[in-house]
Amino acid sequence: MQIAADAREIAAGLAVLMGMLFAAGPVSAGTPAGTPADKSPDSQAPPEIVALPSPSSPLVAIRLLFRVGSIDDPPGKEGLASLTALMVSQASTAKRPYSQLLEDLYPLAAEIDGNTDREVTVFSGTVARAALDTYTGLLEEALLSPAFSDSDFRRNRQQLLSYLTDTLRSANDELLGLEALQQRIFAGHPYGHAPAGTVAGLGAITLDDVRQFYRSHYTRANLMIGVAGGYPDGFDARLARDLGSLPAGTRGERPLPPPPPVSGRHVTLIDKEAASVGIHFGFPLPITRKDDDFYPLMVVNSFLGEHRTFNGLLMSELRGVRGLNYGDYSYIEYWDTPPFTTHPPPNVPRRQQYFSVWVRPVVPADAQFALRAALYEVGRVHAHGLTAAQFELTRDFLLNYSKLWVQDLSSRLGYHMDSRYYGMPYFLDEIQSRLPRLTVDDVNRAATKYLSTDSFDAVLVTAGAGKLADVLRQDRPSPKQYNSQVAAGVLETDKAITTLEVRPTAIEVVPVTRMFEK
Repeated sequence: MQIAADAREIAAGLAVLMGMLFAAGPVSAGTPAGTPADKSPDSQAPPEIVALPSPSSPLVAIRLLFRVGSIDDPPGKEGLASLTALMVSQASTAKRPYSQLLEDLYPLAAEIDGNTDREVTVFSGTVARAALDTYTGLLEEALLSPAFSDSDFRRNRQQLLSYLTDTLRSANDELLGLEALQQRIFAGHPYGHAPAGTVAGLGAITLDDVRQFYRSHYTRANLMIGVAGGYPDGFDARLARDLGSLPAGTRGERPLPPPPPVSGRHVTLIDKEAASVGIHFGFPLPITRKDDDFYPLMVVNSFLGEHRTFNGLLMSELRGVRGLNYGDYSYIEYWDTPPFTTHPPPNVPRRQQYFSVWVRPVVPADAQFALRAALYEVGRVHAHGLTAAQFELTRDFLLNYSKLWVQDLSSRLGYHMDSRYYGMPYFLDEIQSRLPRLTVDDVNRAATKYLSTDSFDAVLVTAGAGKLADVLRQDRPSPKQYNSQVAAGVLETDKAITTLEVRPTAIEVVPVTRMFEK
């Protein structure tokens, strides 16, 4: 859950030449990339290190990943992991107030960014090589000696509350639908609440809870250190030694139950005053990027439509041909902060993932038709797959497009760290190695095996939710009205879309004011 966009890091990354950023530096120190770390580290063992030296780079990127996230929130105190992270990254230290920390960071053109997701918390920053020692000192001070002041506690807790009640409920329907869909898919599961927590959970957290959570989870055993760029020899080891004063701890990934079984078609309508309707639907996937089947499914997903690209089937048919809305995309992994990112962001790894489709914004009169149209296209790919030509074109696109996901030092470092987290070789190398070996039959088998429109959870953010609920229950034909001439072939396909039976198993209407309460 990224509360603010990391503008300084983006600006710094754009300043680096592309050739330098794509220079492949070896992963050094610690266990090799893709090798699982020792589950019971010795009390004197240093933190795990991922190092990507690039001596010619004028920048240095640092990422400190802790294996702790919202799944570690105690019941009734949802949001504790995120609040603890804010008390490290956006708070006073034992040596200086937060205002002074910000003043000291400003001339470095750097910041200490913190992000908490379901399974991990990451502190990151990119700084000019000449300012590395000063920045590192401030980063270590923030991490090793947080002040845990009452004023910081109250301010950061209010920031999380405002994110839930103002940003999600009021200001950003896209994030609202995304978070609501995850909570439906993973209901009753450790993934089942937002990393920001709940209103009730945040209200129950005390400053002592934060101190105890910090002591228990911010340990060497839970820490993975990432360093990339033009840092001096030995810097990565020195950073590890400095952070060696953290408690040793014991590595032990929290076991996760399987996601709730998908049975039927559950539709949640979030009743909110809005001019348009946002649509999300999806279901759990039994694979992640470390599994063989993930790579043919990547091609299927890319054919349906990558985030904020214009060549996918959903975008072409729903927006391009029918003019329904702004964007139509599909996903086979969680996508963090979609309004602010154009490529898959690193360091939100999850051991359980889900398939989803994003359709928004849609005028209310077209909501039922748009839901049917998206289900129709997914069902068509499930049933018929890709042609040989579609497969070749999509695979070639994905081979090249995926190279754009690591346009800055910090992103490339983050992807290497994610691969270490998953216990696999470097993900971007796997894409380049595996996709050329795929066949159209491999891809179509994945489409048949993993796509489905029989059972799913759907979330629609809409005004007048009760009226839309009645429309969906009746499941009557929903012809699309066009304001201009449309090709005969489109109108013929529309006949099948208009009468596609959704047959909701259950429809729930939830006032937006009830979202994220508990």
